[in-house]
Amino acid sequence: MQAGADFISGFAGGFLGVDLGAFGTYDLYNHASPDHEMSFFPWRDPWHADWSKKDPENGASLYKAHLKAKAGPAWAKAGYFQPSGPGVLGVNWSLYPGTYQGVEVGADFGGLSLAGAWADGYKAPWYKDVFNFRQNDGTTHVAWLWSLGARYTFSSGPLSGLSLETAYGESERYLKNAHIKTKYVTKLDEDTLTLGYTLYIMDDSDDSGSVNDNFSGMAFQHFLHAKYEYKLWTFRLEFTYTQAPQDSANQMGYFAYRLISAYGGANGAYEPWWDSRSDWDHNEEKAIYAGFSRKLDDLLGVKGFSAGMGYSHGWDGKAYGYSQRLNEKALTLDLGYTVPEGRLKGSSIKAHYTEYRNATSLPSWTGYKNAFQDERDFKLIVSFPFSL
Repeated sequence: MQAGADFISGFAGGFLGVDLGAFGTYDLYNHASPDHEMSFFPWRDPWHADWSKKDPENGASLYKAHLKAKAGPAWAKAGYFQPSGPGVLGVNWSLYPGTYQGVEVGADFGGLSLAGAWADGYKAPWYKDVFNFRQNDGTTHVAWLWSLGARYTFSSGPLSGLSLETAYGESERYLKNAHIKTKYVTKLDEDTLTLGYTLYIMDDSDDSGSVNDNFSGMAFQHFLHAKYEYKLWTFRLEFTYTQAPQDSANQMGYFAYRLISAYGGANGAYEPWWDSRSDWDHNEEKAIYAGFSRKLDDLLGVKGFSAGMGYSHGWDGKAYGYSQRLNEKALTLDLGYTVPEGRLKGSSIKAHYTEYRNATSLPSWTGYKNAFQDERDFKLIVSFPFSL
């Protein structure tokens, strides 16, 4: 169970304001592992896991506390923040977002948005306190990371609906991230078609073959996506192709778009997410997702209900030192209800089921460092948002 509260101020003198936010968690029942992401992990950062502990921690955490300012087209925020402008930085999520410690500045000029960010600390939402950055070995300190990005959206003319984004960032003497994103949104009568392509690129500063050497050369991922919204239906078709080259067992062998590579150590501005357990991101892996959802207003005579289904398949992944190629599949089912009006407007209940199968015979996390064996996963999430 999670509960939180935010305070979002206006701008005093039209210039200066403050945003605050905190949340707490309480584990109602747990008979598995302490790292399920919805409560707090019982260790302080991603590099000091204590697997002798069996239960997550309950408690509360401040996840947003920053000054904000605006002047004409320019804006800024400093403190605990979530990036909002174009760039390579993103956050992890439970039901609340992760948090950077630093500053972000930006400016908007019509269809052009510019932003830059600098941070010296982070916490995923399953940690209580902000921690400093480290490399894979858990001891080499990374003092800072930064990001710069630009996005332009055409609002008129023959290119109306097209947006272009480019961004680049680095962590101190460690990783370099960049991406190029294109997206096109157009109306077809009352329907909407969205098409897009993104190239994600990563490189590192270490070629020693040590545990801090993430890739053998440059890593990248292609992401193609299409969405068609037709009356009460939404259809999605997406594809990824990953290169995360390895010439050593120490290297990652998978593509995690972030400037600190440890799980929960930071996150990147990354779009592919199929909610089907796997990340579908190993070296040379091709993966496809096809899914649909439908509003059930006309069938039930009540607004707010929806249902959906998705299928994911990844194949041909390669791991250093292993001849067997990765082959993984998943089926997802969704059923949800969102209150459409009244005092509880926006409240929701959603059930999500995943049946995941890994046809590769290797045990979990063996060879393929970001792959595991067969799972069934069920989530039931009830949410009550409200504002005063």
